[in-house]
Amino acid sequence: MAFTGSPLIVLTPSTGNDYNVHTAAGAPSYAVRCEVTFNSNRDSTGTGTPAIRTGTTWAAGSEILVKQNATCSATVGSTGSPGAAGNPGAAGSTGSTGSAGSTGNPGNPGSTGSTGLAGTGGAGGVGGGAPYSSNLPGTPGSAASNGGTGGTGVAGNAGNFGGTGGPGGPGGTGGTGNTGATGATGGTGGSAFTADTNSGVVTIVYNSGTLISVGGTGGPGGGAGPGGSAGPAGPGGAGPGGPGGPGGPGGPGGASGGGGGGGGAGVAGFTPPGSLWNYSGGGGGGGGRAGAGAAAGTIQPGWPGSVGNAGQVGGTSPPNGGPGGTSAGGAGAGAQGGNSNAAGNPSWPAGGATGGTGQNSAANPPLGSPAGAGGTGGAAGGSAGPTGSTGPTGPTGPEGPAGPAGPAGNPGSAGSTGPAGSTGPAGPAVDGDANITWRELGTRTGQIT
Repeated sequence: MAFTGSPLIVLTPSTGNDYNVHTAAGAPSYAVRCEVTFNSNRDSTGTGTPAIRTGTTWAAGSEILVKQNATCSATVGSTGSPGAAGNPGAAGSTGSTGSAGSTGNPGNPGSTGSTGLAGTGGAGGVGGGAPYSSNLPGTPGSAASNGGTGGTGVAGNAGNFGGTGGPGGPGGTGGTGNTGATGATGGTGGSAFTADTNSGVVTIVYNSGTLISVGGTGGPGGGAGPGGSAGPAGPGGAGPGGPGGPGGPGGPGGASGGGGGGGGAGVAGFTPPGSLWNYSGGGGGGGGRAGAGAAAGTIQPGWPGSVGNAGQVGGTSPPNGGPGGTSAGGAGAGAQGGNSNAAGNPSWPAGGATGGTGQNSAANPPLGSPAGAGGTGGAAGGSAGPTGSTGPTGPTGPEGPAGPAGPAGNPGSAGSTGPAGSTGPAGPAVDGDANITWRELGTRTGQIT
């Protein structure tokens, strides 16, 4: 194609960047004809600067012919910014509490209660008949009282410490970190060729090469979130205290009191009308005591001794009568002690002592003489007192020490890296298309705006 008329300017630039046709033509202020042919590749240095542009302030009536036979590349769009890093994972849970320790051993039994008070002795017997009355033997002494109840057993000792608790469970593993955020989209590519706006100017473009505008690379994905922190260890368990010891056994019952003394012999007396001298025998012996039962086990109490026999009655021959009774009253038999089944080993505690014998009266006493003395009392009489009650159970022992804490859990694993951002949109391969009078745009990558 040939231009006619206005002055002709012919341009054939070599390889370079950011080519402005108006500037390269010398920025004419009058109408010209300008023909520019690109046989070498052209690039731009920024997305705001086209690789080739017609330029502005052409005088009206000018004609511009652009022949692009090489590769014209706009600046690639900027790389997108990285995505945000992922958030940390959740913290691990606390470990479980350790198991309880063993129960403590029972406390020791309490000690035996105190022995009961001894019973009181029986009263002495009464003497024989009054002066000048019939000759009667003295009456036996009365029985003694029972022994007192044994004391209550002492309270059992406190239970022993409980066993050490089991170790706590391990802490939970931390949660997995979160995935990083998606990278930002790449920037828009620059303009490969721009036809600037000029009033009254004819612009013709013939492209047999390639016009390229490419968007920027998407930003990298955000970094992986760190794993969650390890869970804390579980607390150790504690053992319960042992039960209190049993109460001590009751104390043994008190010994019985002594038996009463035997009655005195009858007095010597003159009994009319027979004028007989009468002499009674000595009084009976006192009863024996009851034996005390054993302090433990099933008790069978002893029994009291028997009452002594009366003395022999004196003779009755005139004028002075016969001799007194030839013997004093017999002593009461000693009591039998109680038995015990404790530990399957029966035992027989000592029985009561045998009662003493009564004294005989004097032979041929003067008229009105006193009777012989009564028999002495036995060592004890009546039954032994009952065993005291069992003492109370001791208090529960203290709780055992806590077990050791469990191990801490493991940190969680890191999350995944976020996905890369999208490639930015392509810029215009041809910008200012409305300012082109005739065009043959050929091969291009990018928009026409």
